[in-house]
Amino acid sequence: MTDAPIEEVPVRTLNPSRVEAFSDGVMAIAITLLVIEIRLPETEGDLLKQLLGLWPSYLAYLGSFATIGVIWLTHHAFFARIRQVSGPLQAGNLLVLLCVAFLPFPTTVLAHHLEDGGWNAGVATAFYFLTAAVQAGAWIVMWMAVRRDPTLLKPGYSPDVARTETRQAIIGFVALAAIAVLGLFVPIAALAIYLIAVVGYALPAMAWPRRARAV
Repeated sequence: MTDAPIEEVPVRTLNPSRVEAFSDGVMAIAITLLVIEIRLPETEGDLLKQLLGLWPSYLAYLGSFATIGVIWLTHHAFFARIRQVSGPLQAGNLLVLLCVAFLPFPTTVLAHHLEDGGWNAGVATAFYFLTAAVQAGAWIVMWMAVRRDPTLLKPGYSPDVARTETRQAIIGFVALAAIAVLGLFVPIAALAIYLIAVVGYALPAMAWPRRARAV
């Protein structure tokens, strides 16, 4: 009687295209829901004055649209380098999507209370940026998964990119947490800094797949 050979159970992975398709759907729905918050006041009167009075809604919408847009660009650049998706990577991706799907709520809170001024405006702004900080933390989880298993990367991409991007994700988390604290006391200044940072972050995000390739 001979012992039967023991077969190794392969690590279960997911096709990146399925993850991207699901993620794109979540982001598309979330970015569409943002505009629902912008409503005309129910009171009668000067239409131009009423439209101009919606500036907090416009500002909150702009910030959230830009946020989801940059997340989508970053997500696309990330998965352009991934050949398979592990369990920890799936968990990090779901955390990113959790924050994206949740974003319309803090956007509405910000739009409704930014004009109040004082403590309420500060709390609304801090709440908004805490959501963004958690989203940045999700990218730390994703890149740590790649650091632990560089075989998730497509051939031609250096494993060093995972260490670099993990550091950048940590910096982003700390920066957003700091902006949240600033927003508690100076909401408009925090929003201005954030919008400038988002615009500055969008362009490099579109170039990541090219510059990350190993030389």
